[in-house]
Amino acid sequence: MVLFAQKGEENTVETLKIAVEELRRAKMDKLLISSTRGYSAKMALEIVPKEVKLIVVTHHFGFKEPNQDEFSPQIRNELLKHGHIVHTATHVLSGIERAFRREYSGIYTAEVIANTLRLFSQGVKVCVEISLMAADAGFVRTDEWVVACGGSSKGLDTAVVIKPANSSRMLDLRIGKILCMPSEYQSS
Repeated sequence: MVLFAQKGEENTVETLKIAVEELRRAKMDKLLISSTRGYSAKMALEIVPKEVKLIVVTHHFGFKEPNQDEFSPQIRNELLKHGHIVHTATHVLSGIERAFRREYSGIYTAEVIANTLRLFSQGVKVCVEISLMAADAGFVRTDEWVVACGGSSKGLDTAVVIKPANSSRMLDLRIGKILCMPSEYQSS
């Protein structure tokens, strides 16, 4: 496992290279990545081999501002032109619960799960979340291992081998291997 000294987009290219190396080694053909605005998706288009099916999961419309899509329409078109998938959907580990938390100042199950995953890294939480979202949309099967990449705010800094689950069966999801992630721990 690779531990990055810092989180963030400076790890995007290396994270994608690590993910592709694992895909080849394990003879897998699906790579899930998160991409908010399109930077990570653009880098993936340049790095990921043509035989790999790229599934890009974006923020839902209105995530930052009502009725607005943060994802680049040009990069969306480029991905689709190359036969890849762009999935824009509600975050399964926040979504509607976030509205109730804001209104009633409580904490709810999905947010407890999200915060528990963040104990590893924000990117681990994202990898789990996009795997659930992609399984719910039928883009990945729940009986196959895939590689998922997520990050901490901007870019990619985490890659895991994961067996997705549908959100209604979230506890069936399995993380098989953490390939890379940021860590504050530095051994001497």
